[in-house]
Amino acid sequence: MVAAVEGLVRGSLAFGHWKLQGDGRLTAEGRDIQLPPKECHVLRLLLATPGVLVTKDYLLEQVWPHIDIAEESLTRCIYSLRKQLEGDRRLIATVYGRGYRFNGRVRVLERHGQAAQGAGAPRRACPACGWCAEAAVEQA
Repeated sequence: MVAAVEGLVRGSLAFGHWKLQGDGRLTAEGRDIQLPPKECHVLRLLLATPGVLVTKDYLLEQVWPHIDIAEESLTRCIYSLRKQLEGDRRLIATVYGRGYRFNGRVRVLERHGQAAQGAGAPRRACPACGWCAEAAVEQA
């Protein structure tokens, strides 16, 4: 999954009324926020697997590799992301004691400068996670 997520580093993803640009900018209706690299990485990992639990251990291992880091760093990162998302804070759900889940539909808008296929595209592996691109869940 890591290599697949890294393949989207330059891609743009859309969720709700937000867009995560390839350069780490989070944009929406008049807002343009440059996310710090760690927050951007955490958000991309969550967006790669909508509706699926992503464990704290996995996030810590991927975002802070080869570093012994406290879970508090991840907690602060999630807190900051929720704060940036304002009214859409419910998009990132906490599964207490286990990890986090992204609760929304994610669309790949642009991948390496190419426009992504629309919603009517045939079932294929998601470029972000290698799983089915249609695994995205609708926002409750």
